[in-house]
Amino acid sequence: MLLLISVASIGFSAESDPVRGFVNLEPFELRVEALIHVEAFRERWRIEGETIEPAQKSVILDNLLTLLASGVTVKGDGRSIAFPDQSIQFVVRDEVKGYLPDERDTIPLSEALVGVTLSAAESGVRSLDIEWFWFGPAQDKVVVEIASRGKPSARIVTPDATTFSWAQSEEVLPPSLMPVPNVQLKEDAPFRYLLFVGIALFLFALITVIKKKILSPSWVWWLFLGSLLLAFISLKVRINTVQMPESEMKEEIVYALLRNTYHAFDFRDESAIYDTLEKSVAGSLLEKIYLEIYASLKLENAGGPRVRVYEIALRDVAEMSSDDVDSFVSKAEWVTIGQITHWGHTHERTNKYEAQITATLYEGEWKISELDLLNEERVQKVSRQSVTPEA
Repeated sequence: MLLLISVASIGFSAESDPVRGFVNLEPFELRVEALIHVEAFRERWRIEGETIEPAQKSVILDNLLTLLASGVTVKGDGRSIAFPDQSIQFVVRDEVKGYLPDERDTIPLSEALVGVTLSAAESGVRSLDIEWFWFGPAQDKVVVEIASRGKPSARIVTPDATTFSWAQSEEVLPPSLMPVPNVQLKEDAPFRYLLFVGIALFLFALITVIKKKILSPSWVWWLFLGSLLLAFISLKVRINTVQMPESEMKEEIVYALLRNTYHAFDFRDESAIYDTLEKSVAGSLLEKIYLEIYASLKLENAGGPRVRVYEIALRDVAEMSSDDVDSFVSKAEWVTIGQITHWGHTHERTNKYEAQITATLYEGEWKISELDLLNEERVQKVSRQSVTPEA
């Protein structure tokens, strides 16, 4: 689970610092973020007046994005990491939802706050070495908060000590695919009764040979051959038919398919998402599932981060009638619990779903072939915890 940290009892107000830094490490993504009070750069950038006009916004955003991208270097497990995905926007603090886009045309300089996010699709990173060169005017220290699935952590950097290291404090296994119960096959011998016909032919031919001996007609030998052929067919020919799973097994299949579907969105690379999704979802449904789940996990207008689902609770699975011999239909209710840390706030999201799910066999494996969403409810909570940074 991601943990959020914040600054506490270090002798100054972090909320009003010119620059605040954040590092967010997830199983398959690394993000470096910053919150910047624009007013602190008034003299350096020669900002006149008490408001930021629309024409000034893009210039300020371009300057800040360049400064952060060039002012922070990151190594993960000893190798340099580049951040191809970058976003920046004016934000405003909301006591309930954290930081939201500031959509005012004109922003008072004293309230101008900018949020920057640099992200990279990195997996399995266990240690970081970071060099932070960027400080606001007259700022003698920057607190960098580190959010991960381990213990909360924070570091202080100063102009004289710009580097720090961090390592995962405990073993954290990355998310992985859950095994789906195997298909149960029923073996049938459709020609088994031919064995009795073969035996009858064999006995008839044998009696004929015993009676007539050397005078036995030539067709008798064909009877022997035919009886052996019938016996072979009755004993060797087998047909495997799918045996529909019992109710308890259906629940296991539905749960595993749902868990693996959400696991695909732990990845940040689109091709990896589709490749993983394809293991649990039929091709015709891939795009629909991708778009629906992506929309449900994305933080609205927050620069791109997605909530990572770490728990799924299957509340109920009710069987529904189906005429197909290789599929079954269930009405399922489940709850997902997810979390993401963004600009120093932890967003915890609980989604409740009700849907009709069809699981179908494809090349001997169960996959979701249809999903009709009947109901969705969302509950979101935003929190901020505290920890004293290490010197």
